[in-house]
Amino acid sequence: MNHLLSDSPWNYQDVLADLCIKTSEVLSGTGQEVGLLIDEVGFRKKGRHSACVGRQYLGCIGKHDNGQVAVVAGLSSGKYYCPIDVALFMPKSWQDDHIRRKKAKIPENIQHQSKPDMAGAMIASMRKMAINFDYVAFDALYGNSFDLLSALHAENILFVGDVRDNVKISVEPITYSLPEKPPHSKGRKFKHKRVDQALTSLSQYCGQLGLEDFKQLHFRDGTKQKISAYFHQKEIWLPIGNQQTLRLQLIIRKDLDGKLKYSLANMHQESLLTIAKRQGQRVFVEKIFEEGKNQIGMGDYQVRSWTGFHRHMTLCFLAFYYMTYQKIKYRSDVTLTAPIIRKLVASTIISRWETLDTAIELCLQHVRDYQRQILMNLKQDCVT
Repeated sequence: MNHLLSDSPWNYQDVLADLCIKTSEVLSGTGQEVGLLIDEVGFRKKGRHSACVGRQYLGCIGKHDNGQVAVVAGLSSGKYYCPIDVALFMPKSWQDDHIRRKKAKIPENIQHQSKPDMAGAMIASMRKMAINFDYVAFDALYGNSFDLLSALHAENILFVGDVRDNVKISVEPITYSLPEKPPHSKGRKFKHKRVDQALTSLSQYCGQLGLEDFKQLHFRDGTKQKISAYFHQKEIWLPIGNQQTLRLQLIIRKDLDGKLKYSLANMHQESLLTIAKRQGQRVFVEKIFEEGKNQIGMGDYQVRSWTGFHRHMTLCFLAFYYMTYQKIKYRSDVTLTAPIIRKLVASTIISRWETLDTAIELCLQHVRDYQRQILMNLKQDCVT
């Protein structure tokens, strides 16, 4: 396994490209629209020599700790979902650390990028390969990147992205002009145009709304019942710098427990229900990480190199594709879940530990190999 992940001559990028195509074909066959989900996944790691490890925010524990973080793309259609691409995030501390980069076998062309920039590159790669998806969904880390929103809008890629409540918007078209110099002011004249009207934060705007401004919608099927929430929709204008503005749809979701979620979308021709359903699909990226870690072993790798990490994730994604394919293939006959599929697969694997004699021999062989290694280490120490 270590040879397969570290030294075996196969290209994980080629495998992932093929996986993207096959997953797109399978999910498109469900008859429902397909969403491209973007998020990051974290893994706690000790030490400082695993590729791109460092102290950073890990969503798996909800705080900063030592670990690795990767940006992941997945496809989702209805209740089906599958990861298709992954890229390890490089902290700035690794950018010019040539010693650690060499030991971790990080390619020279890999440089530090922000996670939104990595997500943008992934989305562009999907478009280049003609991967079928109807929209992109992501959380506030990416939604607050106005460069990403602007790039997607320019490429006519539909998106719905969560944003933080301090984002400034206008409910009227934004105009720009040069501010007048105050009378008797000794300062320089203004050279850059600024927004004419006052902007309001999303939290301030939401505070002005009443219950009558929200509409209750059932936006996703749950395990036992339909999931519903209250939604508000408003056309807004978002200043993104350099005197540029995006005209977007603001979606405010108020869950039944009172929790608020703000999202921006460029889906002007779609109904509120359609946008709400697409925003609700983002929950399945959490399902990808949950099942990936609990059922497939996504976080159970013991390699330090850049290639080893991505190859391990690629093998996990292939296993995830197998599970998704089985769920869709037998959906009309039986409801298959990831734990059930794992148990069915495990029951077909013939183990070398089938008999007591075999088990004893394997244990003895392990002991002999271990003793031989100890003797070799002793000899090397003596020579030294």
